[in-house]
Amino acid sequence: MLKLSRLVALLLVVLMALAACQTAAPSEPAPAADEPAATAEPAEEAGGDEGDDAAEDADADAGGDVINIGFMGPLTGGAAFIGTEQIGFARVAVDIFNERTGLNVQLVEGDTEINADVGRIVAERLIADESIVAVIGPAGSQVCESTMPIFEAAGVAHVTTACTRTSLTQEGTATDTFFRPIPADNDQSKTDAAYLVNELGATSVYLVDDQSSYSVGLDDEMEIELETLGATVAGRASVSQDETDFSSVVTAIVASGADTVFFPNQIESQMGTLAVQLREQGFEGIYFLADGGFSLGWVTTAGEAAEGAYVSFFSPDPNDVPEAAEYNERFAAEYTEDFGAFGGAAALVTFVVLDAVERCADAGDVTRECVVTALDETDLESTPLGLPIAFGEGNQVEGARFFIFQVENGEFVLVQ
Repeated sequence: MLKLSRLVALLLVVLMALAACQTAAPSEPAPAADEPAATAEPAEEAGGDEGDDAAEDADADAGGDVINIGFMGPLTGGAAFIGTEQIGFARVAVDIFNERTGLNVQLVEGDTEINADVGRIVAERLIADESIVAVIGPAGSQVCESTMPIFEAAGVAHVTTACTRTSLTQEGTATDTFFRPIPADNDQSKTDAAYLVNELGATSVYLVDDQSSYSVGLDDEMEIELETLGATVAGRASVSQDETDFSSVVTAIVASGADTVFFPNQIESQMGTLAVQLREQGFEGIYFLADGGFSLGWVTTAGEAAEGAYVSFFSPDPNDVPEAAEYNERFAAEYTEDFGAFGGAAALVTFVVLDAVERCADAGDVTRECVVTALDETDLESTPLGLPIAFGEGNQVEGARFFIFQVENGEFVLVQ
């Protein structure tokens, strides 16, 4: 029995050893590092073209690549009424453009305070941002004069919204990167002098300037045009843009016997104050402003003293232009229903810049160099102000003209 039991135990041990040798074989070894692992066959794309549409929609929702454009204008200070209206219309124009094209243009804003020194700082900051391919602005001829060499050296196009000094687009001053889609002071002086003498019967005009290159330059040209037409320049006065009391200047005007006061100015409060003080001292002649005068702010300040005053401006009032309807409606909805011609001019300039950007985008070359070239080749039959735009010698727009308005019941009414 003992031997049999030992035999059975031995047999059990042997069977267990055999079972251990029959365990499952290991899985296949992983491929070596330089041997690609097997991949499944790609599944057929679901939806066909719908997949592409979905991708395009996703890109649109993401906004696509951002295209940055600079903006320069007086957003604070005495001329802030100009800049705030300009930037609002520029934003509206960009929104309309982005919706139409699917591009993603963004504005990078800079406040110049309509000061030449501040303008240089803003220009240098915008230029240092290499993503900015063009600049809308500046406003104020003194700011344009100070920034033009900076933009030229950097090869950045800048299209002014309100710089009208004649020399800016003349030989010796003009640059390849400065563009002006509005008329210049030589056009304004001819228009204003002719209207004063031939339509209003002015014979003696007193010229006042605010010491800016814009104001002094326009008065210089007005003096020549008035004398050519047989009118007399009764005198000239120069005030700073910080002046708040014009009583001594008004005394000199009244003593001169002038029948007209011509004041190119960009500070809203000053235009209103001069109008009031002229009436206070008994001046009953013509009060004529240029460009900056197209603002209801000074009209409100002056009250009855503003009635009958004249203003010349380098573009039409957008309220009177059918092509501007969408821009006007959007601006009114987002900002205010009270706006003047500075906004329309900004919409025009923004439209011109965006047209150049779009052509560069279509060519796959949204660069500073391409935008300069595209602007030079601009040939637009219609714009938000209904005006054709093409640049001639010195990058000055061809065929532009000035418009004259009169204040009636606190509103601007087109008279020429």
